[in-house]
Amino acid sequence: MKYIIQLPTGSWSTMDYSSQDILHRLQMVVELVPVDKVILGWYPDPHMYQSIGAFLNSRGIDMVLWMPVFSEVGDFVPVDPAKDLWGNAIDSCLAQQGETFNFCCPSSDTNIRAVLDIYRNHYSQCGFKGVFLDRIRTHSFGGGVAGVLSCGCDNCRRKFLDRGLSLDLVAEEYDRLGDDFFSISDYSPAQGYSFANKLASDFFKIKGHIVSDSISELCRCFKDMGLTVGLDLFAPLVSDFVGQDYHLLASHADFIKPMLYRRTFAPAGVGYEYDLLHQHAPSATGYPQMQMDRNFLLAQVESLKGLPCAKFPGVEINYNQQLVPTDPEYIRSSIQTIIQGGADGVTLSWNIMEAPREHILALQ
Repeated sequence: MKYIIQLPTGSWSTMDYSSQDILHRLQMVVELVPVDKVILGWYPDPHMYQSIGAFLNSRGIDMVLWMPVFSEVGDFVPVDPAKDLWGNAIDSCLAQQGETFNFCCPSSDTNIRAVLDIYRNHYSQCGFKGVFLDRIRTHSFGGGVAGVLSCGCDNCRRKFLDRGLSLDLVAEEYDRLGDDFFSISDYSPAQGYSFANKLASDFFKIKGHIVSDSISELCRCFKDMGLTVGLDLFAPLVSDFVGQDYHLLASHADFIKPMLYRRTFAPAGVGYEYDLLHQHAPSATGYPQMQMDRNFLLAQVESLKGLPCAKFPGVEINYNQQLVPTDPEYIRSSIQTIIQGGADGVTLSWNIMEAPREHILALQ
């Protein structure tokens, strides 16, 4: 069983850690556990990555670029923004240090080219062996109902129509039903949600295809450059709402990292995102009560069986008293459960730099 390590180097404009600090932490971790890859980014400093890459190459470890796709990119280059079904810009209440969570259109050729151009112009000479594509989704309920009912720009409207669905009808149906638009008749970890309303079911299914089509193109282009490709995904429990169809996306990637963050009370935390659903659609029916325990984690991992790529679920190893109150026992038990569920390995997420020493020693 192997590990992937993940750490942020900073935003487009701000460096979070020096290369010396990163190397010091990496040296500590690779002595404790077998590391297959290190995901890091996305502060654009070639000298940082070249020095880190030299160390990782000497250990036979692949350096992989952490690359945002449908969010954050607009803070660096011009992009086509996402819109809701009513043609409005989507407000985000999730901004935090270095990240805005401002989403752009997932079907725009301009946006796809922007990601590829950023790689070519800023990272292609840094020695990366792969790319790790983050924010490959629409907004979640963190942008309210409007965030989930996106993207409704002219290009996406045409994409939906090409697959037989009018977004005008979807908007009218939501206006008529309100929260009940999101009601479900069934849920299983392997099959996801069965939406009671056909228009809702069609909308989320087609949104998954639109996101997948764009990611397929990005994966093809990066693989043509000789790079491996990993994908950052919401936990299966909440992935349907943001256009992440595991079966479609896994067919394009070399590995996936489901964010199975049970102790994260911030974006991508499983319970956090599930609570946002109930907050913004409180009258929607059919949703089971979820305990974020080991049984829940095991079911989420087991739902990944049969996907055509490597599975490296993410466990948050960093610590923050309010937002990420992890501890060594939580980390140990999460790793054991992920192994029990049949995954290929574990991603130590999402910031090894902010992991207390006792969390790292718990990996032994």
